[in-house]
Amino acid sequence: MAKHRRGRANEPPVADPLPLSLGDVYLLTAESDGRVAVGGLTLVVDQNGLTVVAPSGSTAAALAWSELTVLRTVGATTAPAGESAVLLEAASAVRTHRFAVPTEDAFTLETTIASITGIPAVEPPRPRKRRR
Repeated sequence: MAKHRRGRANEPPVADPLPLSLGDVYLLTAESDGRVAVGGLTLVVDQNGLTVVAPSGSTAAALAWSELTVLRTVGATTAPAGESAVLLEAASAVRTHRFAVPTEDAFTLETTIASITGIPAVEPPRPRKRRR
């Protein structure tokens, strides 16, 4: 008689999501309350943390995991060029950056970020029903 193992030994291993490279990203500037965006950026999330790459290919900013207090998705939005996007929030003790990451698959991006950070995606607030 064959013994059955507990667990899921026959499932394929989960792929490591790192490094994650996100292109054509927009930084929503804090000075404009998010109304002005800097486009053409690439975000790289890897074992070192978060790197923002400028359109020229140079490093615009680098935040180590030890500096990041939050890296999470905070809901859907429309990117400045009109495409569907997810808001990605990266915070340190000094400031918070918000990025619009264009994607046709918001769920996969949100779950990938959550699997990397262990922080679940923030659910958008639901409209309250009015009482009459």
